[in-house]
This record gives sequence, structure tokens and C-alpha cells, in this order.
Amino acid sequence: MAVLFGGPMLWALGVFGNGDDALHRTVIFTLAGLWFFVGTFYVIGWALQGFIIRQKAAEEESDDMPPRRPAPSAPPPPSSRPPARSGGH
Repeated sequence: MAVLFGGPMLWALGVFGNGDDALHRTVIFTLAGLWFFVGTFYVIGWALQGFIIRQKAAEEESDDMPPRRPAPSAPPPPSSRPPARSGGH
């Protein structure tokens, strides 16, 4: 934003030279500075948004996961079972 105000001041001080070329240089300098300002903050916003989304995704993965339960145990093999009782016949 300093370029927006600095361009005309530098032109008034004669930094860009004299005549019509100086005015053209001032306009180009000011527009380039504004474009740089807009582009820089667009890129910074884009990068921060991507970083924040990545952080939220990592937090959601860690918070939403239910605690792990151990796998259900298999029934014991038939040889370790007690013998079946007969019905009294």
C-alpha cells in the first residue's frame, strides 16, 4: 500500500525523470506495486488456508477414532473342553 501513496510522491520529487515518460513510469510503478501487494497477500492467504485445513484434518483423525478393542478371542480347541455329560440313559 505504500507504493500507492509513494508513487505520486516520488513522481512529484522527480525520481522518475521529467516529461511524459516520467508519468508513464510512475503509473507502471504504482500498478506493479499494487499487483504485487494483491498477489502477495493472495498467496499468503492460500498457503495459510491450506495449512489450517491440513491441521484440522489431522485433529479430526485423532479425535474421531474410537479406542481400539482387542480382537475377539477364538473358542478353545475341542480337546480342552470338558467332556459332555450324558443325559442319564
